[in-house]
Amino acid sequence: MAIALRSSLSFDIVIGYLHSHNTGLPLPDAEWDFRRARRAYLVARIGGWMLRRRSCRHPRALSRSTTLAAGPSRLEVVPLRAIVGTLQPTASFDADFRPASNAVRGRWARIALAHRKGHALPPVVLHRQPDGYYVVDGRHRVSVARALQHRDIDAWVTGPRR
Repeated sequence: MAIALRSSLSFDIVIGYLHSHNTGLPLPDAEWDFRRARRAYLVARIGGWMLRRRSCRHPRALSRSTTLAAGPSRLEVVPLRAIVGTLQPTASFDADFRPASNAVRGRWARIALAHRKGHALPPVVLHRQPDGYYVVDGRHRVSVARALQHRDIDAWVTGPRR
């Protein structure tokens, strides 16, 4: 019984270690973060294919008929789950802002490295709509923040107030 408890405890420690991917070396950790995000995209895509649903669609984009408010922007802390799309269509990320191709690897990993080193990043620029926030500038930063399981992000927000 003690052997079974010890082996399950070590298994939990190993799984926790693999999930955190924090070796203390920021560069390999940032690369690992990208590979993990890409795997999450591929798993979601395969799962959607098996369930016959489109789970890895691209982020919603604002329609051309939507007018952007030209009012002042304000600095806010925005929950990442409230970000629903982008201003312009993109094939680089899926609807959950997971990287959809290796083409974004360099920039994505540099942003993840900055997060890992604790460097301040500029706030993203978002536009508020009734159905959520749309990214004007900062898709990579939103993607990295979601992959690192942050809850919110600093943003310059335009559009109507709540």
